[in-house]
Amino acid sequence: MVSAFNLAREQNMYLQSEESQNNLGIPERHVGISSYLDEGLLAKYNLLTPGSYLRPSPPSLPPPSVPDLPNFMRNTEVMEEHEKARKIPINRDTAVVPPAKIKRSTLSAGSTGYIRVKAPTKNAWKGSMHPDVRIEGQKGLEKLQAKSHFLKTERFGKEDTDQQIFCTVPSKIHFDSYEIGKSYEQKLKIKNVSNSSRQLKVLPPKTKHFTMTKSADPSQSGAIAPGLSVEYTVTFLPGSLGLHQDELQIMPQGGALTNVPLVGERPPPVLSLPDTLDCGYCLVNGTLKTQFRCKNSGGHGIFQLYPQGTVPDQFLFNDLLPPKFTFEDNGFTVTPTSFALKTGDEVVIDVEFRPTEVTRSTTKFTLAVDNCTLQDFTLTAQSQSCRVQTIAVSGGESTVDYDIRNEETCEPVIINFEDQNPGTTEEKIFILRNCVNVPLHFNWEICKILSESEKSENALLSTDPIAPFQIYPAIGILDPAAEATFTITCNPQNAGKYENVARLWVDDIPAVLPSGVVLERYDALHITLTHLAQPHQIKLDPPALVIPGEHVAGNMVSKTVKIVNESLSATNVNWTWPEGDLKFCVHPQSLTVGAGSSRTVQIDIETSSAGAKETHLTCSLENVDKPLKLFVKAAFRGPRVTISGDKEDPALDFGFIHFRPGCSVQRQFEIVNHDGVHAKWSLAEVEHCVDKEYGQSEFQFSETGGEIGPYEVRQLHVIFKPHVPRSLKSFIECTVENGTGNKLRVVGEIQEPNVVLEKSSIDLGVIYVGVPVKNTVVFESLNFADSSFRVASAEGKDKKFGHIEFDKTEGTIYAGGTQTIPFRFTGREAATIEDFTVAFEMAGGKVLALGIKAEVRGLHIIHETPDIEQIAPETGAEQLEAPVLDFGTVEILKPTSRVLKIINKSHIATNFSLRVMNLRGAASNPPPVSARGLTNLSERTFRSASNLLTKSNALLDPKSKSRKQGDAEYWKTQLKDNKGACFIASPSSGYLPGNGVTIVTIHANSDMWGVYHDTLVSQVGDLEPVEIPITLNATNSPLYYKLSNNNKPTVRFGCYPLNEQPVSRTVHISNQGPVDIRLDWETYNIVPKDDTLIDLNFFIGDAFPEKSGETRPTGEGEDLIRLSVVPHEGERSTGPFSFSPDQCVIPARGSSKVTLNFDPRYGTGKCDGDFHSFALAYQSLVGNTNSDLCTRLQGEQVPPLKIMMTGKVEVPEVVVTAEEHGFTFKLMAGIINSRVKEHTKIHKMSLLNGSKLHLQFKIAASLPFTLLDEKMEYTLTPRQKIKLDHGLILSEKLLTSLLNSTKQNFRLELDKSDGQFVESEEGKVEVNIEEQLLHKSHEVNLPDGTVDTIVQQVPEKRFHLHSHLTLHYNNGHQQKIPVHCRIILPTFYISPQNVEFGTCLVGQTSHLTVRLINPSNSPLRWTSVYSGSTEEGEFGISPSQGEFTRADSVLLNLTFTAKSCNPSRGTYTFTGTPGNRTLHLSLHGIGSHDERMQRLL
Repeated sequence: MVSAFNLAREQNMYLQSEESQNNLGIPERHVGISSYLDEGLLAKYNLLTPGSYLRPSPPSLPPPSVPDLPNFMRNTEVMEEHEKARKIPINRDTAVVPPAKIKRSTLSAGSTGYIRVKAPTKNAWKGSMHPDVRIEGQKGLEKLQAKSHFLKTERFGKEDTDQQIFCTVPSKIHFDSYEIGKSYEQKLKIKNVSNSSRQLKVLPPKTKHFTMTKSADPSQSGAIAPGLSVEYTVTFLPGSLGLHQDELQIMPQGGALTNVPLVGERPPPVLSLPDTLDCGYCLVNGTLKTQFRCKNSGGHGIFQLYPQGTVPDQFLFNDLLPPKFTFEDNGFTVTPTSFALKTGDEVVIDVEFRPTEVTRSTTKFTLAVDNCTLQDFTLTAQSQSCRVQTIAVSGGESTVDYDIRNEETCEPVIINFEDQNPGTTEEKIFILRNCVNVPLHFNWEICKILSESEKSENALLSTDPIAPFQIYPAIGILDPAAEATFTITCNPQNAGKYENVARLWVDDIPAVLPSGVVLERYDALHITLTHLAQPHQIKLDPPALVIPGEHVAGNMVSKTVKIVNESLSATNVNWTWPEGDLKFCVHPQSLTVGAGSSRTVQIDIETSSAGAKETHLTCSLENVDKPLKLFVKAAFRGPRVTISGDKEDPALDFGFIHFRPGCSVQRQFEIVNHDGVHAKWSLAEVEHCVDKEYGQSEFQFSETGGEIGPYEVRQLHVIFKPHVPRSLKSFIECTVENGTGNKLRVVGEIQEPNVVLEKSSIDLGVIYVGVPVKNTVVFESLNFADSSFRVASAEGKDKKFGHIEFDKTEGTIYAGGTQTIPFRFTGREAATIEDFTVAFEMAGGKVLALGIKAEVRGLHIIHETPDIEQIAPETGAEQLEAPVLDFGTVEILKPTSRVLKIINKSHIATNFSLRVMNLRGAASNPPPVSARGLTNLSERTFRSASNLLTKSNALLDPKSKSRKQGDAEYWKTQLKDNKGACFIASPSSGYLPGNGVTIVTIHANSDMWGVYHDTLVSQVGDLEPVEIPITLNATNSPLYYKLSNNNKPTVRFGCYPLNEQPVSRTVHISNQGPVDIRLDWETYNIVPKDDTLIDLNFFIGDAFPEKSGETRPTGEGEDLIRLSVVPHEGERSTGPFSFSPDQCVIPARGSSKVTLNFDPRYGTGKCDGDFHSFALAYQSLVGNTNSDLCTRLQGEQVPPLKIMMTGKVEVPEVVVTAEEHGFTFKLMAGIINSRVKEHTKIHKMSLLNGSKLHLQFKIAASLPFTLLDEKMEYTLTPRQKIKLDHGLILSEKLLTSLLNSTKQNFRLELDKSDGQFVESEEGKVEVNIEEQLLHKSHEVNLPDGTVDTIVQQVPEKRFHLHSHLTLHYNNGHQQKIPVHCRIILPTFYISPQNVEFGTCLVGQTSHLTVRLINPSNSPLRWTSVYSGSTEEGEFGISPSQGEFTRADSVLLNLTFTAKSCNPSRGTYTFTGTPGNRTLHLSLHGIGSHDERMQRLL
C-alpha cells in the first residue's frame, strides 16, 4: 500500500516537472516583459501595447493520453508482494499509468489502482526517492488508512449543563461614534451550538439608552434548532456623549446564563495644551496678548471654558454662551470659551493680561468636554513698572537714573551745542538702558520750554515744529534689559537762540496727570537742549558792474566778481538772473565759500539785440533769507552785412537777354559780414520795382536768407526770368536782423526773336505715287535773338493724298542767319494737291505755314486682308488702314489660312513677291489642299475641276500613306525648326496686272501654344516694301496621355478595403512640342452636394517653382501678386490619390511616365469612401524665354492638363444585432440593498462579418457596462457570426455616485485606486438626470361607507447612462456601439397625509389606519421616525419600518393614547431607501375625561 502511494506521488511530481511537459508536447511558457506591463494603462494614454505587435499566446492544450499497455507488461499481485517484502526502491524512471487510462476493465481486488511499467534500469540509483519524501508519503498513507471513530449521538444521552448551548455574534456590542438625539442599531445573532432544539429567553437592557427588538425568528414555536440562530436588533439612543454601559442577559433552556455587554463609548479627545500657561512679563497698566495653540490628537470633542468652581452640574454645549469671561481681580481675559475640535484640528486660545500693580498674577479655569470630563488649567503672568536709565552722553554728562514714578524729583539732563551759523549740523550721542524685562515701544518728541504762567495754564508741553533738534532713532523698541544708542543732531535754519526739551514717551502705558487728564502713554525722560545760531557775514566785490563802450550784439563780454565770507561756517552760493535780452553765464554758478575765505567767479554777458541794457544778478545764499544783488549795465549794436563788397556804386548787369517763354539768365554776386558775430540776413527785390501786372518778382535767388558767420564772404547767384521784353532797371536789397545792410542796382536788355519763311508756298509739279520728292524750306532771322522751330502737322483737305517727311523735325535758328531744312514729299495716290499746308511752331508761340502744291501720278497698290469667306475675284473697295493678318485663336496642330488681296490702283503692271521674315516653314513647297485648313466655300472657290478628282492611297503599298498621314507628315516637316509655328504664303511671288487684284493665301500651323508675332513683307515693283503684321494665338497643350480615351482620360482603380497597401498605375505622357514642359500635379476630390460655385486662387511670384531650388525670374511685365477666379470643381486634397513624382519634365518631341498612386489608408472622409477625383497638371516651360516673335504663358496662366481618377474604399465592419431588449438596460435602484451590494443584468448580441475579409478586433466596454466573455479578442472569417453577452453592473458605489451628484448632466469615470465612480470631464459614461411627475390613483373608504378614487402626483427620478461598446480593429479602425441604461429610483406616498383622532378618552388607546403605497416597479425600504411632544399624549405606529416589493402597499396601524385634556400633535417622518425620499404624516388628537368619549374596541 505504501508503495502504491509513493508511486502516485512520484507520478504527480514528474508530470509537473518541465521535462515531463516537454516530453508530453505541452508548449513552453514564455514569460517576457509584456507580462509586467499594464496594457490598460498604456492604451488609456494611446501608447503602444504588447498586444499591438505580439501574436496572442496559443491556447493551452491538455497533455496527450497515455497509451494502452498490453497485459504482459503489467505487474501481477504476486510480484507486488515480492517487491514489498524485499523493499526494492522505486526508480523515478518508472512510468505510472492511472487505471482510468487502461482499457482493460479487470482489476484484482487487491490491486492498488495503478499498474507499474518497468523502464530501463540503467543508473537507477540517480532517480531513487529521497528519504524525506518517503517519510512524508508514509505519514499520508497512515492517515488514509486510519479508522474514523464517530461519537455517540448525544441527543439521546444525558445533558451536560456546563456545556455552552448558545453563542452570540458579536460577543460584545460596542457603539464608538454617535451623537445626541440620533439612534443607532446593531444586529445580534444568538446561535444554537448544541445538538438539540432549545428555547431561549432574553432579558432586555436595564437603562433607557438601550432597547432590544427581535428581527427574525427561524421557527414559529419559539424553539431554536441546532445550528440555527435568532437575530435581535439593539438600538442605542444616547442621552449624552459620555460613557453608557448596560448588558443583555440570555437565559437558555437548561443552560447557564450568558451576558452580552452593551457599551457606548467614544474615543476621548487628547489636547496638547499644558496644565500651566505662562504669559510672561507685562508693564503696569499695559496690555499683554499671548496665544496658545491647542491641537486635538484624540477623538472629536466640544469644549467649554469656565472659571474654576463655576461649572454647572448639567452644562450644555451651544452657541448661546458668552464669547469670553474676565477675571476682575487679576485682569486675565481668555477667548474663545467654546470650540469644537475634530481629530487633527487645532485652535488658537488668546489670553489678554492687563495688570494694575507690580505683582505676580495667577488664576485658574476649568475646561469642560462634551463627554462629561473636566480638566483644570493655570494662567500666570508677571507685571513690572517702567524704568529707564541714562548711561552716558558725549560731552561728559554723568550717569543719572530716571524713574517714571519719581519724575518730579529727578534732575533733567542738559546738552549744550556750540555756536554756529544757520544750515550747519552738529551731532551728539547718548546711551539709554531699559531696566525692565519688557520691550518698550518709545518715541521722542521735541517740545517748547514753557514759562511758569504757561505751565499753570497748560499741563502738557507743546511740540515745537521749528526746533533745530532731531533724535535718531525717533521711534523704536527698547529691548528688555538692554542698552540703546541715540544720536541728537542740531541743524538751525535761522539765526537765534534755541532752547527745547526732548521727551521720551513709552506707548501703551496709560497715565493720569494731576490735572485729571488721562494719557495713553508715559513720559519717561526729559533732556534739555540749548544752542545759539549766529547770522552769516557775506559781501560782493565790486557791488556793481558797469561795462564801458559799445559792443557788437552776439559777442560775449566777460567780467569777474569776488565773494567774501566772514561767517563762522562755510556757505553755499547760487547765481540766478532774470529772463530777457541779456544772456548770462556764471562760472561756477554754484559754489561753496569757506569760513573766513573768498572765491572769484567769472560772469559772461551776451545779447542778440542792439541798445543799452541793464539788469540785476541775484546771489542766493544757503540758509540766508535775503540774497545779494549785483547791478549790471552795458551798450550793444547789431552786425553789418553788404552786397558785392563795400563799393560806392555797385551794379549787377545781365546784358542782352534773348526773350522767349521760359528763358532765364544767371549771375553771381557775394555778401560780406563785416563783424565777428553771426548775422541773419535776407535778400529781395525792392518792393516798388516789382512788376505790378504779374504780382511777383522776376528774380530767383539761390538763397533768400539765412545766417552768415563772423567775417564770412558767401558766394550767391540769382536767376532772372523776364516776363516781357524791355530794358531792365531794378534794385536788390539786403536786410540784416538787428543790423544794417545795403542795396544793389540791377540793369539789362531783353529782346524776343523774329523769324520768317523765305517761301511761303512750294509747287512740286508732277510726282508719282509712292515716289518721294526732295525739296527744301528756308528760315531767315531778322534780329539778334536766336529762335527755334518744330514741325507740327500737315493740314488741309488734300493732306490725305500726300505725305511729307523732314530731315529735321525741330532745330535752332541763330540770330541774323538762315536755316535750310530738306524734306521729302510722297504722293499716296494720283490726285492734284492744292490745299496741303505744313505748320511750324516757332519759339515764343508764333506759327509759320508752308503751302505744298503737286500733281500725283503713277503706281498705286493697296493691300487688304478680308475674311476668307468674303473673298471675291473682283476688286474690293479702297482700304486706307494698314493691313493686318490676324489668325485669331487656333488650336495647335490644326492648320488654318487667311488671304491677302494685292490691289493695283494704277494702269502700271508689275511683279510682286511675299516673304515671311522669321517664322517661315522649313520646306519651300506649298501645302496640299487637304492640309491647308480651308473651308468648303474656299475650296470650291479656288479649286479647278481637275483638282476635284483626288488620288487614293494603295492599301498594299507599305509606303503609301493616307491623306491625313500625309498632311501630318507635311506639317511635321515644316515645324521641325522648333520655332513653335510657321507661316507659308501661297503663291509667294507672281505677276500683278494693271488695275488688277491678286489673292494670296497665308497658311499657318503650330505645335506649341503661345502668341506669335511676325511680319509678311510684300514687295510690289519698285515701291517700298509693305510690312504686314501677322498674329497667331495658338492654344491647347502639345501633351497627351497614352490612354484609350484621350479625349477624357480616366484612370479607374476599382474597390479596395480600408488600410490596404497603396496601388499604383503608370501613365505615359507624350510631348509633340518643341519645348521641354515641366508638370506640377495637384489633386482634387469631388465632394457630393458641394454648394461652392467658384474658387479664388492667390499667387505670389512663381506659383510653381522648380523643386531643385532654382527660381524663375519675374518678367518685366509680369505681376508679382496675381488673383484668379475659376469655377469650383472639387476640394484640394492630399489623398487618396497622389503622383510620383509630383513634378516631372516631359522632354520636347519625347515622352515620359508618371506613377499614379491610390492609398486606401486615406479613409472615407466626406466622400463616404467612394472617391471621384481629378488631377490638374500645371504646365511650366523649361528654358523658355519670351521674345518679340513669341510670348508664352505658363503655370497657372495656362489651362492645366486634366485626368479623372476613381476609386473606392470599403470600411469592413461587423454587423451588430441586439437580441431580446437590445442595447438598452432598464433597472430599478431598489434591487441594491444591505444584502445585495451588486446586481448584473445581461443582454445578448450577435456579431456578423458581412464583408469578404477576415476581421480581427478587440471589444471593450466602460464600467458599469461590461462584457461577460473573458475572451476580449476575436477573429471572424467572412460570413461568420458569433454571439456575446454584455451587461450592466449596478453596484452600491455606482448608485452612491449618482445620488451624490448635484448636476443634471455629467460624466462618470471609475477610479481604479479605490473602485469608486467619480465625476470627470474625460469620463466615457455620460449621465443625464430626468425628473417627472407620475399620476397615481387609489381607492379610499369614506366614513359614510362610500369609496372614492384619489389621484396622487408622485415625483419619480431617473438616471440615463450613455456609453459605447468599442470594437478596436487591428488596422486601427474603431467601431462604436451605443449602449444605454435607465435606472429608476423608487418612490412612494402615503394616504392620507393628515390623520385626525378627534376627542378621545384619557388613558384609552384609539386606533386608525393609513396606507403607505409604492407605485413604482422598484423595491423600496422605508423607516419612520416620530417627532413631537409626548406630555399631552402618545402616538404609535405599527409597523415602524419595512420593505416594499414592486407596486406594493402596506396598511399602517396608528394609535393615540391621551394623557390630558390638551391637544396633542405629532409627526412621523418616513424615509425611503434608496433615494432618501421623505414623507410626513401629521397626527392630531384631543384628550377628555368625559366617559362619553370612551370608544368600544
